[in-house]
Amino acid sequence: MIRRIKRALGIRFSLKALARNPSIYLRQWRLPDVRFADLVRDAMASDDALTLVQVGANDGATNDPVGKLLYGNPERFTAALLIEPQGPAFARLAARYADMPQVTCLQAAIDREAGERSLFTLDREAASERLGRTVSDGVASFDRDHLVWILRTYDPAISEPEMAGLIQTTQVPVTPVGRALETAGITPPPTIVLIDTEGYDGAIIHMMAEAGIWPRLIQYEHKHLDAPERRTVARLLLQNGYRLRADHADAWGWREL
Repeated sequence: MIRRIKRALGIRFSLKALARNPSIYLRQWRLPDVRFADLVRDAMASDDALTLVQVGANDGATNDPVGKLLYGNPERFTAALLIEPQGPAFARLAARYADMPQVTCLQAAIDREAGERSLFTLDREAASERLGRTVSDGVASFDRDHLVWILRTYDPAISEPEMAGLIQTTQVPVTPVGRALETAGITPPPTIVLIDTEGYDGAIIHMMAEAGIWPRLIQYEHKHLDAPERRTVARLLLQNGYRLRADHADAWGWREL
């Protein structure tokens, strides 16, 4: 509500964005507003062949800044790789893009080595009933403490036995980012990378850097990273030619090298 009022009044300054990523935000807030979706639209308006990678794609529609652009303009993308480890969300994602052969939906998570890892998720029905609000299946993490933090954010009084009943553990396949690109026929670097992984975003960017994968456009969720990791990731991208922008939740940028 507060953000909608600020936008209506033309107020762009955000204390949360400043507090979470001052190294980016202090550079930008007096500059022209450049949103990630605008960067993607500009890329789509060019004559360039485009490739897209989404890590944590969920169902391809929920809280997705490029889902509508991909779904509505599939001819602009020579290949797209949408990565989602959760079964129910992946089923909706695969159904959404079933008729688009250039879109590869991969049910997996990204890690340094291929194999399996424990993914912690919430029992959506039970958590929604307990918290009195709809819980999405966008809440999933390799870190159980992250889900504990989310539950306690909504209800500080929630007990450990209740927590144990609401948090589920699922084994999911994991694969290195380079191998994932190979499954979709994408030659690095992809044009656009969008990451939304509930606090794992920094690790994925480090893995991309180790593999020499530097997309033209990138967006990642920084609100769940701790302050040192926010600074480290921003520094890494800035040192490798990116101009960055940020709001309270996400950081995004474009590469100029």
